Amino acid sequence: MTPPTKATDQYLAQRVAGASPEELHAMLLEAGQRYLGKAIRSIQRKDLAAKTQELNRVLSIIEELTVRLNLDQGGDLVMNLVRIYEWWNREILQASMSLETAPLERVSRFMGEMRQTWMTLHQQRCAVASEPAASLAADLAG
Repeated sequence: MTPPTKATDQYLAQRVAGASPEELHAMLLEAGQRYLGKAIRSIQRKDLAAKTQELNRVLSIIEELTVRLNLDQGGDLVMNLVRIYEWWNREILQASMSLETAPLERVSRFMGEMRQTWMTLHQQRCAVASEPAASLAADLAG
């Protein structure tokens, strides 16, 4: 694997800086899926050091997702997300000890579904935000 380049780091920094909260969640989930894939391959190669490193990255991402939740105002949705993130942690820790890849594959699949949900929410918010501008442009062209 090649080390990240300065250009890659700059691109990522710009992508993060310009991202909506929904996009940031999706980006974190995307990274989580990528590291889960690496962990699965590490288990298959019996590379326990790499497996541990990748799973620690995933656990850090789940921790970041949890920290981003607004526990005071989120209600049932936030509590459900907390439960999902706790379940992901348990599945990952179980897989780490048992060296089974099925729990990691399950978590990755759920991360992908949740990532898509966050992106859909982002797209819906962008569409709603652009409606007044589109309406104004139609009125001006009208």
